[in-house]
Amino acid sequence: MIECYLIVNGRSDGHVMLPSIPNRGDIVSLGDHKAPRYLVHRVEYLNNSDTVNLHVQKFANETSCCVAVNGYRNDNGFVKEL
Repeated sequence: MIECYLIVNGRSDGHVMLPSIPNRGDIVSLGDHKAPRYLVHRVEYLNNSDTVNLHVQKFANETSCCVAVNGYRNDNGFVKEL
């Protein structure tokens, strides 16, 4: 498992243990359908460390994330690009 820190607007929003490092455009879910979802904008590797910083955009729940990410992947401009 890889420890990933979630960075929202330049501030840490906690960390999560993931089986692999996500890529740009991937969704990070904390399990519960009512829990926040995170859209990965940038992956930052740290020198001499086993941790990774994920610069993400946070969504309140699965529904709000699905609507915005669908627009993000279709390039309709719903999600602000970092």
